[in-house]
Amino acid sequence: MLAGVASQFLRGNACLAQAPPCPAPAAFTLTDALSRPGCVRELNLRGQALEQLPASLDRLPRLRRLYAHENHLRHLPEALTGLDSLQVLFVNKNGLLDLPPALGNLHRLTQLQIDQNALRELPPSIGGLDSLRFLLAAWNNFTSFPEQLSELGRLEYFDGSHNQLLFLPAALGQLRRLRYAYLNDNRLERLPARLGTLTRLEELNLANNQLTDLPASLGQCAQLKVLIVSGNQLKALPKQLGRLQNLEMLIANDNQLTALPRSLARLRKLKTIIVKGNAFTPEACRQAQALLPDATIYFQ
Repeated sequence: MLAGVASQFLRGNACLAQAPPCPAPAAFTLTDALSRPGCVRELNLRGQALEQLPASLDRLPRLRRLYAHENHLRHLPEALTGLDSLQVLFVNKNGLLDLPPALGNLHRLTQLQIDQNALRELPPSIGGLDSLRFLLAAWNNFTSFPEQLSELGRLEYFDGSHNQLLFLPAALGQLRRLRYAYLNDNRLERLPARLGTLTRLEELNLANNQLTDLPASLGQCAQLKVLIVSGNQLKALPKQLGRLQNLEMLIANDNQLTALPRSLARLRKLKTIIVKGNAFTPEACRQAQALLPDATIYFQ
C-alpha cells in the first residue's frame, strides 16, 4: 500500500521523478569528479602523468580518499587543505618538493603517504593532523622532522626510513600509540633519551645509522617484539633490554659487539638473535649460547 502511494506521488512530482540518481561515489578522472562534486567520495588519479592538481579540488566537499600517486606532481595546491572530509591521501612516487603550509587543517586525515618524493621538510602545521594513524615518509631528503611531529597523538605506524635524518624530535616519546617505527637507513647518531615512553611499540628498526649507544629507557618499551639495530657502531647493548618481556627477535648485525647482555636470559619469548659481523670470540659465542639455550643465535 505504502509503495503504491509513493509510486503515485513520484509520478505526480516531475522534479523528484526526473532527479538523476547519484552515480557511484568513485571517480577516475578530474573531469568526472568535478561534474558531480556532491557525489564523489573517492578520486583515483594514480599513474595519469599529471603535472599538477587543480585548485578546483575544493569543490569536492565530500571527498574522503584521494589517490594521486605515481604522477609527476611537484607541488600540491593549497586548496587541498580545504577538503574537510579527506581521510586518506596518497601522493607518493611523485616529484614533490614541498607540502602545503596549511596541511594540518586536514583534521580527519588518518593516512598520509608521501614516500618516494624529493621532500626536505614537513610543515610545522603537521601537528594539527590529530586523526593521523599512518604516516609514510620514506625515501625523501629529510634531515630532520619538526617538533610538532610529536603532537600526532593517534599515530600508530611511522616510516621515516631512507632519508638523511641527523636527529629525531626530543619529544618523540609523546607518540604513546605508536606501534611500528621504521627509522632505518638514515644518519642518526643518537636517540631521544625518553624513547621508553613508547610503551605500545612493537617493532623498531634503527638499522644502518651511526648510533654508538642505545638509551637505557628502551627497556621500558614493554610491548616491543622486534628490535633491529644492524649497521651501526654499537659496542654494547644496554642491560635494560632484559626488561623487554615480549621481545621475540633481536637483529644487531654489523656492529662492534663482543658480548650479549646477561639480562637477556630473562626473556622467555626471545627465540631469534642475529649478530653477524660483530667481534664475538669463540668463547663469547659459547657463553651466549649457554646463556640463551632456547634461542637460535646466528653469529655467522
